[in-house]
Amino acid sequence: MKKQLLLAFILPFFAFNSIESVRVELDDRVSVEFPETPEEKTMNGNQVWVSDVGSDARCMVMVLDFAKFGMDSAAVADEMSREESFRTFKDGILGEMEGATLISEQKTTTLGYTTFAYHIDMGKTDTEALNVMYNRNVFIGRKMYSLSFYEKPGKPNADKRNHFFKSFKAR
Repeated sequence: MKKQLLLAFILPFFAFNSIESVRVELDDRVSVEFPETPEEKTMNGNQVWVSDVGSDARCMVMVLDFAKFGMDSAAVADEMSREESFRTFKDGILGEMEGATLISEQKTTTLGYTTFAYHIDMGKTDTEALNVMYNRNVFIGRKMYSLSFYEKPGKPNADKRNHFFKSFKAR
């Protein structure tokens, strides 16, 4: 009985730790783990890392430096503390995805940093498309770290999604 009880406690630990991953340093302050070595590219002048999770999911990180818009860390912190900014940010994301529906939203913190979190149905009709998006936007200093995990409808990857978001580290 004791062995079964011990196994019940350590099995989830092994299952969680068996997820292969690659830690990527996004800058001198932040890192995150991807399921595989991500492809690094530039999108609209911002650094982006993308890694597929098999054929049913994808994770992506984009780093946006608000200094490009003349904002320092104090201005970013002030702006992100406003409730109106949370709404405007959400509306901006949804406005970029025709037919998208917000499933849930939350203003929270990650490691003590302001975070805007969204769960969105992206409105695609193709059942094989990556149509479900989980998104966390973490504001640190003058930067925003946008972590997104995309899934196919009906094919959740909760373990890998949770591992991806929990792997976010800031120094």
